[in-house]
Amino acid sequence: MSVISGHTRSSNSSILRKTSSISSKLNGERTPAKVRFILPHSKKIRQILQKFVSKEVSRDYENLVCLIRDSELFDEDIRSLLAEASQCISLLNQDLRLFVEAILVIKWINYSEEVIAEYQSFLVNLLSAHNYHAKFAIDKLVSNFLPGPDDPEWVDGNPSEDDCRKCVNVHFVINTLLDIIPMCRDLLMQSLILHYPYIKKSTHSHELYIHNLLWILDYRPNFRADILHLIFSKLVLLDVNAPKEDIENAENDIEMEEDGIFPLDDDIKSTKAVSDKVKHPIAHTLDVCLDKVFNYCIVESHDIETGQLNWEKTKRLYQDVLVVFDKVLLPTYNIHHVQFIMFLLCSFKTTITEAFLNYLWKKVCTPNIPFVHRHTAVVYIASLAARGSFVPLSMLKGTLQQMASWIHSYIVTQDGLECINSDIRVHGVFYGVCQALFYIIAFRYRDLVNTRKNIVFLESLNLAKMVTCRLNPLRACHPAVVQNFASVTRTYQLAYCYSIIEHNSRNVMPTIYQDEKGSIIISNNVLDSFFPFDPFILKRSGSKITPHYLHYQTRTDNSNEVDGDIVDTDDFLSYGTSPGFKYM
Repeated sequence: MSVISGHTRSSNSSILRKTSSISSKLNGERTPAKVRFILPHSKKIRQILQKFVSKEVSRDYENLVCLIRDSELFDEDIRSLLAEASQCISLLNQDLRLFVEAILVIKWINYSEEVIAEYQSFLVNLLSAHNYHAKFAIDKLVSNFLPGPDDPEWVDGNPSEDDCRKCVNVHFVINTLLDIIPMCRDLLMQSLILHYPYIKKSTHSHELYIHNLLWILDYRPNFRADILHLIFSKLVLLDVNAPKEDIENAENDIEMEEDGIFPLDDDIKSTKAVSDKVKHPIAHTLDVCLDKVFNYCIVESHDIETGQLNWEKTKRLYQDVLVVFDKVLLPTYNIHHVQFIMFLLCSFKTTITEAFLNYLWKKVCTPNIPFVHRHTAVVYIASLAARGSFVPLSMLKGTLQQMASWIHSYIVTQDGLECINSDIRVHGVFYGVCQALFYIIAFRYRDLVNTRKNIVFLESLNLAKMVTCRLNPLRACHPAVVQNFASVTRTYQLAYCYSIIEHNSRNVMPTIYQDEKGSIIISNNVLDSFFPFDPFILKRSGSKITPHYLHYQTRTDNSNEVDGDIVDTDDFLSYGTSPGFKYM
């Protein structure tokens, strides 16, 4: 039986002879156009396959594979093909790999529901009998997580009904294969890593891919650690390729181009939609992807019916994200936005904030952890305590007390020495903890001086001893932190820093040393000022952060006046190196 639609039998025969002959393909000629698929009923598929396996006739097999691969297939064509191929499941071993792969490359998700159901059944039966084809099949399933070249970006990140239908059908097959073929778990993870879009691919490619990765977690929560590790690693690549300076420059360039242009009435709506996007292409991709991950964290931590926080689910999510944070985010220097996933999780409940701060402080206090990780942990503590509106005053004071006790213990161990090497490489953690404490006090001073009781608490930290100790932490801390801290401590008579600052400014001597590779390094012995929760400037995902975020409030220092105007955004020295406030 031939499946013919829209042409007579004779016209189809001539088309097949003209465009699908094996000889033309073997000679490298280009095929002008796809042809209609006609099942070779004069020679049943089973008979063709059997003769090829027995090495009697190979030409019919090659013709069949080429027809499946190159013909234009309609619903009835695929149903006929699958009906006959299903009767030959037992034959479809490694010898018939090309025939199987020709079927597996068919874009089955674009056909009718009846064809999709038959294809799913064939695929499951095939891999149950011959798991040799599992890798290729899994790769083809995962390739459906990527959009077509002309597929538009989703509006507000919400998938279309057609995309949802396609995703449901693909995930149904993946879930079934994971149940019946144990080896598919490793194959799936390998394929997910292999097919992840390159950073310069379209935003929709990343959006659709992450959407499907998170969808897998709905029915396979045991994949969460691996999939979150993959997502975080790829988001970090986007983040480091979209520095804040470049994002800001892109925004400014667009604004300058639009100056003096009067949009038509018809363009107002589209202009408004464009204004909600980050102009930097990679930053826009990061924004859309982070919004997906933020939404996943919110949905996963709350009950769908009540909208209330589900504590058990939230704890499990926090533990999974913390593992990935430790492996991916903490060792990565100077990223700008991905780490706000932890900021969002901490905003859900004070208990999570406390647990995260304790986790970081434990790293700071562990001597066998590399210095760079200990220093990064302490700046995370400082930045979270300063920026998180959800951090209560009691926790803020507890953090400061913990830091002060550690600092004084360290000072005691050094005071007994005859001479002190104040090299930042030797005492880097000490200087890092001092800078964190100074930063928190300078940033949150309004909350710490609003009552006499809180001022007494600050006095109990013995800040004067810190700044006058032989290690001289004011020399090693970032100048903006030092200036703001000095202004607060002078106003409330907690410590007098200006004479030390002036002395340090007159005694600036760089350190010259040779690193492990033999290179000559000149260091000014000043800590960097990377604070991971400096302002979040992405637009779409930023709506999840803004309600929980504190911006720096400026202050004046004339005649002990401490009240200043609140500004909407922080004043930066330079993106990525600013502590979030300016020189006083």
